[in-house]
Order: sequence, then C-alpha cells, then structure tokens
Amino acid sequence: MTVICEECGKVYHIDPDKLERYKGKPIRVRCGECGHVTQMSSLMQPAEETLEEFEEPAAQSMPPSQPAPSEMEEERPLRPIPRPKVAPSDVRTGGWLGLRGKMFILFLFIPILMMGLAAFISQNYMQKLSTDITDESTKLVLEEGKEKLMQKSRDVALQCEIYLRAHPALEREDFFYDPEFSGVAVQTVGQTGYTCLIQQPEPDRNQNWTIWAHPNPNIIGIDDIEMIKKALGPYFEDFFKLLTSSQGMKEAQGFYMWKDPDGKIREKYMAIAPIRLEGKPFLMMSTAYIDEFTKKTEYLKNDAQKKTSQIRNINVVVLVAVIIIIGLCIVIYGYRLTRNIQYLTEAADRISVGDLEAEIEIKSKDEIGNLADAISRMQDSLRLSIERLRRRR
Repeated sequence: MTVICEECGKVYHIDPDKLERYKGKPIRVRCGECGHVTQMSSLMQPAEETLEEFEEPAAQSMPPSQPAPSEMEEERPLRPIPRPKVAPSDVRTGGWLGLRGKMFILFLFIPILMMGLAAFISQNYMQKLSTDITDESTKLVLEEGKEKLMQKSRDVALQCEIYLRAHPALEREDFFYDPEFSGVAVQTVGQTGYTCLIQQPEPDRNQNWTIWAHPNPNIIGIDDIEMIKKALGPYFEDFFKLLTSSQGMKEAQGFYMWKDPDGKIREKYMAIAPIRLEGKPFLMMSTAYIDEFTKKTEYLKNDAQKKTSQIRNINVVVLVAVIIIIGLCIVIYGYRLTRNIQYLTEAADRISVGDLEAEIEIKSKDEIGNLADAISRMQDSLRLSIERLRRRR
C-alpha cells in the first residue's frame, strides 16, 4: 500500500501484511519529513486503537523529540492509494464490448450490412429489369411473327384465288399435282413454317376436314380426323377448337401443340384465311413453330441472365474485398489506438498514486498525442506543486 503526505508529498510504501492485525482500528501516521499527522480510514473499519508498529518508512522517520499526537490534534484523513504498478488486467476495457468491438460494429458490420442490402436490392432490380426487357422483347417479336403468319395466309389465299379463277377447270383432287398451283399454295414461312390449303367439312359430300395442298404428299386428300386426334392425344382439343373457329369462312389464329415425327411436343402458331371463291370452302393455313420467332429473344434472355450472374459474382467479390480491407484497417488502427489509450490509462494510474517520474512516450500527432501531452503537463504541474509545498516547509 502507498501513502502520500498531503503536506509535503512524501511517499511511503507500507507492507499490507502488517495492516491485517489492525483491521477495524484507526491508523494514524506522522510524516517523518514535515511531522504532519494523517489518519487512514478508507479501507479500515473505524475503531479506537492506534498503530504502533507502523515503522517503515514513516515510523522510523518520525523524530523522537516530537510527541505523539493527541486525540484533540487536528487530523486530516489520508486516503490509501492503489499500488503504482497497474497490471493491464486492472484497466477497464468496457466489458465484453471494448473500443475495437464498437469500431467493428460501427465501421465494419453496419456499413457491410448496408452495402449488402443495397447490392441485394440492386441485383434484384437488375434481374427484374433484364427479365422485363427480354419478356417484352419476346412479346413484341411474337406479335410480329403472328402478324407475319396472318399476312402470309391472306397473301397466299389471294394468290390461290386469282389462280383458281384463271383455271376454273382445276379440280381439288389435282391441286397438289398441278406444279404451278402447288407452288402457289405451298410456300415456306421462315425456316420451318409453311402454308397449306385445307377444306372445310362438306356434309353433303360426306367429307370432313381435308388437306389438298401440303408439303407432305402422304396426307393429301385424307380426311381422317381421328388420325390427328390419336397423334396429338391430350393436345388435340386445342388444335381442333382452333381449326373449327374458322368455319363459316372466317379468319382464325392461335397457338396449339404439335407432335413432331421424333415424338417431341412443340408449340406452333396457326393463322387461317379464307379463299373467297363462291361455292368453294377452301381455307389457306400458315403455321410455324413459336421458338423460331422467339429464338433470338431467348438467346438475349439467357445472355442477360448470364451477365446478371456475372455482375452478382463481381458484387460478391467486391464486397468480400471491402470486408477484408476495412477489417484489416480496423484491426491495425484499432489495435494501435487501444494500445495507446491503455498505455495512457496505466500512466495516469501511476501518476494518481504518486509515481510522478513515469515516462509517457507517445509520438502520435493526433488527438491521442494531444492527450499524452496534456497528461505530461499535468504530471509536471503536480511535480512542481509538490516541490513548492516542500520548500514552504
């Protein structure tokens, strides 16, 4: 235990073991330099006995010629002060969340959380934007393809009408075998589409839907609707509903599913236009696979999704890099900051117990350096004040 005389500043170090026997008793001490009597009462229980064995160094320093102070002498209490050397474990660090922890939360976790949230929101908006653009593009391309097929049916129907008016003797059974008419009625649409000439049912002739001009010669003149029903299976109803919507020599168009020779089911679009000949129930149909129109937009959609994924990966890499850089900065700078603060705290503790010769070596040029300079000036002021007191005695 360390005791400092309030009059002259003399420092005395007392063995705590010698104070164990005086627990609950007042301890009065006379300074060997100035003779001032102090009483220790902060850590001791009040009682009536005076410490006689207080010999080193205060008791030995007391002149024998001076009488012991009486109970009526003016006495000022002297507070016991902690030991000069303060272990790092004795310094308060702010509980479980110290300065470095707060720096991590304020300057790392919160900014990273906000950055991650902003990146997540922007990534979702970008994904939605690319999806909306490609979907709108697909819709526009599809509308253009539908209009193209409808216009193709009208144009070919008009060409067939002109040809049949010019060749009234041409029978329907000979449509496919007439090279000129077959070249007019059967035309390509895009890469996989085509036009064909069909006939509406004629109950008086006991004839169902019949194809008279088609790229496949094997189905010419066949009116077996059951064959198509068996081939399409559950998709036949949509196809037949679209086909029958053109009865009465009306235009019709719509989507339907078709089964390829390899067994694959693909979506197609059909546009039907009437061939306006009196007494002739002929219709011109143009059809094509939908993916032929949407192939380019599908490529754009896939490319947009790929680029969006790349941007997401870049954002993740940048976010991780930012976390590492900010984390390292906080670790390095936070360690230096807290080390200097801890050093100044220990220095202030040493000064508070009278160790006025403690050296403060902080060369920082920021606020920490200013604090170190202020503590050094306080240390010098205390030293000068004690010297003045000593000179007065």
